[in-house]
Amino acid sequence: MVWIIRKHHMNCKGIRLNLLLMAGLLSSPVTAQLIRVQAALDSNTIDLGGQVHLTLTVEKPRGTVVEFPVFGDTLSGSVEILDKGEIDSSQNRKDDKVVLTQKLTITAFDTGLLYIDPVPFVYRSGSYADTILSAANYLEVLSFPIDTTNTIRDIKGLYKAPLTAREIFPWVLLAAALGLMVWFMVYYFKKKKRNEPVLARAIPVEAPDIIALRELEQLKAEKVWQQGRVKEYYSRLSDIVRTYLENRYNIMALEQTSYEILIAVQDYTGKDTNYGLLKTLLRLSDLVKFAKAEPEPEENMNQLENAILFVRDTRPQPVSETGETDPHGILKVPTLKTEV
Repeated sequence: MVWIIRKHHMNCKGIRLNLLLMAGLLSSPVTAQLIRVQAALDSNTIDLGGQVHLTLTVEKPRGTVVEFPVFGDTLSGSVEILDKGEIDSSQNRKDDKVVLTQKLTITAFDTGLLYIDPVPFVYRSGSYADTILSAANYLEVLSFPIDTTNTIRDIKGLYKAPLTAREIFPWVLLAAALGLMVWFMVYYFKKKKRNEPVLARAIPVEAPDIIALRELEQLKAEKVWQQGRVKEYYSRLSDIVRTYLENRYNIMALEQTSYEILIAVQDYTGKDTNYGLLKTLLRLSDLVKFAKAEPEPEENMNQLENAILFVRDTRPQPVSETGETDPHGILKVPTLKTEV
């Protein structure tokens, strides 16, 4: 009787141990059955070299670990991977599960119906690991249609790209240089044929005081005021002096009023005797030209002599051999001009 009881106790203990072992072995597969994986194509048909997306989806309970596969450049056979997106996660509130997605961009350059192997996902729970496979896919790659109705055509010629400014600019410079060279040769032979100098020479120009003194002497010789043309006399006298001032001091004396001329000349001569002579001459000329004044004959002669004296005293003084200015010297070539 005792032996029967012990035997029954030992059988119960063995049954409990077997049940515990079976529960440990079956707990991981049961959890794995709650995980759903999927690999779906956006389209099962593409043209040769076209692109399509393969979306990988894992739906798993919280706390479980599912690893996505690490892809290379090829997905399966001749199917190539162009881009691998990041793994995004979201929550399915209905089943309280976590949803993981990854999008692959794939292409193929072989025509026909291509087989895409199931995508393996690794499930881990403690020391237990298992692989869960998605369903396989098929991708049909279409070739380009060939129009058999048309005849065979020759290869098209090369396409000519339009010229750019950088390509044209050197040729423009070359053409300009050749044109300049031709012009110079024509110019050279014309000059030689006429026995003329090829290059222009610099010829001396008379100094302003030389010109002014010559014109004043000519005005004196013509005896204009003695013939009753007093206004013409003072107009010419004033213009000779103004032209001298413009060339001597580089002021716009021909366009300025008498007052403006006196202000400008004062910076060069100061208010000396010559300044006084110029002031009297300009004011008297204005009175004759605009107020119809009639100076005395002696005054007419004096103004001409004062103009000559003003030019001689204000002209550039040449330097003598001793290093001192020579008031009686004459400077004949102060400037140069180019022969036309």
